[in-house]
Amino acid sequence: MADPKATPISALPRGPQGNGEDDQQFIKNILNQMNDDSQESEQAYAQQQQNYNKQQFGHNIAEQHQNNQENIRMQEQAQYEQMGDDQYDYQEEPLSLADKIKQQIKAPLLFLVLFNILCLPFLREFLLTNLMKFTANKTLVNYGSTFILGLIGAVIFYAINRFVL
Repeated sequence: MADPKATPISALPRGPQGNGEDDQQFIKNILNQMNDDSQESEQAYAQQQQNYNKQQFGHNIAEQHQNNQENIRMQEQAQYEQMGDDQYDYQEEPLSLADKIKQQIKAPLLFLVLFNILCLPFLREFLLTNLMKFTANKTLVNYGSTFILGLIGAVIFYAINRFVL
């Protein structure tokens, strides 16, 4: 089966007999035909994509986005009506200078206390003796104990800072 848009053989020029103007016109016709085919294929692809989206989602994506926005607005309005105006009028009192200082100094003080506890000699010796059971390399034991103490300190600091302070 031949393509209906294909150029028939009888329309092709035969050798050097044709003049330059006919050749130029022929080339322009081919280029125009190629551009038209390209535009048609892009339009067909866009139509296929749109049909696919409709099959998958049941409707246009832009309509779905608009419906989602409307649903969110309606939910927010319902929540606002349920809560009442009293909750939105609440404002926090500004902190005093002493409260601000307490709030800012909690984390550094916690770090200081944890650092001093983890640097106690009996804790470090206990860790060193237990690490010696795994390796005989002194450098690895010293760096390993420092790393493990730092890791323990970081976990404790995070837990206290997150759940207590």
